Amino acid sequence: MEQERTWVTVLLFCLSIKMTRADSVTQHSNSIVLKQRESSIIQCKYETAGTAQGVFWYIQDPNQAPQLILSEYSEKEDIPPRFQHRFSASHNNAEKTFHLNITAAVLSDSATYFCALRPTL
Repeated sequence: MEQERTWVTVLLFCLSIKMTRADSVTQHSNSIVLKQRESSIIQCKYETAGTAQGVFWYIQDPNQAPQLILSEYSEKEDIPPRFQHRFSASHNNAEKTFHLNITAAVLSDSATYFCALRPTL
């Protein structure tokens, strides 16, 4: 009998939005397909001419409003329990990147993810 495989699909809201004259956020991948328990990094690069109010990662489940996962200022206890042990982000101020790390993907991680320079909710 063939072994059943379950896939986790991560859709990325690929954006290059101009927020002010020189502010932008760019995600390069359109989608990522992972097997359960696999890990991945979703890349986010940003540009800002002024002082950014922070960098944020959001998830949007089907037919739901976006939900904040974490920001550059998040403490572990600030992260929703669904994400606390498997989601983290690495912020590099010099390179202006804020990559989201997902470890041990599960089916409920199938959603749209997006990075933002300002709170969007």
